[in-house]
Amino acid sequence: MQGIFSTISLMWQLQVITLVNRLIYFTQRLPVVGIFIRDQTYAAFRTKRTLGAIAVILMFGAGLLESLLYFWGMLALPILLWTEDTNTDQFALLLHMYFCISGVMGGIISAKVLESNKMKYTATRLMRIVPTRFMRAVLLHRYITFFLYQGISFILVSVYFNFSIVHALLVVGIITLWRVLCELFHLTVFQRKGIVFVQKTWVMSLTMLIALTLAYLPLTPWGIPLFGAVILDQGWLVTLIMLSGTVAGYVLLKHTDYSDAVRAVTNYADPLLNIEIMLADLQQRMIQSKDNDLSGIPSSTPHVSQKSISSPKGYKQIHQLFVTRHVNLLRLPFRRRLIAVMIIGLVLSLLAFIFNDHISLDYIGRFTPVLILAMLNLTVGSQICKVLFLHCDRPLMRYAFYRKHSKVHFLLRFKSLLSMNLKLGLLFAAVMSVPILILTEGRNIGSLLAIWILIITLAVFFSLHHLLLYYVFQPYTTELETNNPLFTIANSLISLGIVVAMFLGPTLWVLTAALIVLTVGYLFSAVPLVSNYAANNFRVK
Repeated sequence: MQGIFSTISLMWQLQVITLVNRLIYFTQRLPVVGIFIRDQTYAAFRTKRTLGAIAVILMFGAGLLESLLYFWGMLALPILLWTEDTNTDQFALLLHMYFCISGVMGGIISAKVLESNKMKYTATRLMRIVPTRFMRAVLLHRYITFFLYQGISFILVSVYFNFSIVHALLVVGIITLWRVLCELFHLTVFQRKGIVFVQKTWVMSLTMLIALTLAYLPLTPWGIPLFGAVILDQGWLVTLIMLSGTVAGYVLLKHTDYSDAVRAVTNYADPLLNIEIMLADLQQRMIQSKDNDLSGIPSSTPHVSQKSISSPKGYKQIHQLFVTRHVNLLRLPFRRRLIAVMIIGLVLSLLAFIFNDHISLDYIGRFTPVLILAMLNLTVGSQICKVLFLHCDRPLMRYAFYRKHSKVHFLLRFKSLLSMNLKLGLLFAAVMSVPILILTEGRNIGSLLAIWILIITLAVFFSLHHLLLYYVFQPYTTELETNNPLFTIANSLISLGIVVAMFLGPTLWVLTAALIVLTVGYLFSAVPLVSNYAANNFRVK
C-alpha cells in the first residue's frame, strides 16, 4: 500500500505542476494582470509553491463543484421544478434517478481501467511507472474521492430536502462499491474477449440514452415505477452489492495485472508515437477533408503577396477561395443538423398528437430554457471553427499582419456563419411551431411569436459566441485539443446560464427579452474584443 500512496502523491504532483504552468501561461495573457507575470515565474520556486497550493485547492474545488452541479442540476433541480404540485415521494424519485445515472450509466461509461488519457500515457510511457502500480493508485484515488465528493453533495441535498443523512451516505457507499464491481467487469471482458466497452461509441450512446430516459420518465405524465428506489431498499441486494464490491476492490488492488489493459489504451491514445491514430479519432475525422470535399479548383494556387492579401479585398478573396474549395466539408455539419431538426420536429409532433390530452402548454413552458441547450447543439459554430483552424488559419497565424487584421476576416466569417445558423434557426422554429399548434389547437399565437424571436436570437448569439471565443482565446492545439482554462470557463457559463434559467423559471417573453439584451451587448462588444486581443492570442498553441 505504501507504493500505491507514493504513486498517488506523484500523480498529484504531476497534475499540480501541469495546472500551475497553465495558470502562469494563461494569466500572462490576461489584460492588466498579465503584464506583472514574467517568464521567470516558471522557475520561481516560492511563487510556484504558492501557486501549487492554489492549484490543489482548485482541483479539490473542481471535483466537489462537479459533484454539486451534478446533484443539483441533474437531480435536485428537475425534482423541484416538476414535482412541486404533486404528491410524489421526492426521496424515492431522487434514489431512482441517482441509481439510473450514477449506477447504470456511470458504471458503463466511466470505467477508469480502460480509459485513455494523457495522464495514463505520461505516467506509464514517459515516466516509466509500472502500469499495475499506477492503475492501483488511480483506482484507489478515484473511488475515495468519488465517495467524498458525492457524499458531501448528497448530504447537502439531504439537508435541503430533510432527508436522512445516514441513508444518503449509505446510498453513496452502495453506488461506490457498485462502480468498483463494474470496473472488474470491464477488465474481465477485456481480458477474455479483448473488447474495450468505453471505446464502443454505439454502446456508450445507447447506454446514455436508455439510462437518462429511465431516470427522467417519472417526471412526465406517462411515468414509470421508481424501480431504482426499490432496488436500493432491498436489504439482501444491498448486502450482495456491498460484499461483491468489497471483494472486487480487493481483487483489483491485490491480484490484478493491468499491463495489457494499459498498453491497449495507451497505444490508441499515444499522441507522440501514433499521430495517424490520433488523427483518426472521432473529433478529427469529422473535419478532415476528403477528395470529394474539395471542389474543382486546382490544389496549387498562385503566389499572393502580403500586400495583396492584407487588404479587405484580399481577405475576401481568401475567404471565398477557402469556402469554394471546402464547400462540402463546410456543408456537412449544416446538413447533419438539418436532418436532426427535421427528426426532432417529427418526434415532437408525434408526441404532441399522441399525448394531446395529457400535456398542457403551461407544462411545456417549464422546458423553455432547454431551447438554449438545443440551439447550442443545433447551430454550427464550434466544428466550423475547427475546420477554419485546421485547413486555413493554422499556417497563417504565424504572420503578424494576418493576426493584426483579424477584425476583417472575423466579420467575413461571422456573416457566413450567421447565414447558416439563421437557416437552421428558422427551420427549428417552424418545426417547433407544429407541436405547439397541435397542443393549443391553433389558439395561442403569442407564444409562437415569442419562440420564433427567441430561436432567431439564439441563432445570432451562438453564431457570434463560437467565433468570438475562437478569435479571442484560440484554444486549439495542433491536435485540436482545448487546454485553455479561460475558454472552458467561458463555455461553461452557457451551461450555468441554462441551470439558472431553469431554477428561476422566467416566462417565455421575459427569457426572450433577456436574451435579446444579452445578444445585442455581445454584438457591440465583439469587434473591440477581437481588435484588442486577437493580435496576441490568435496563434497556434
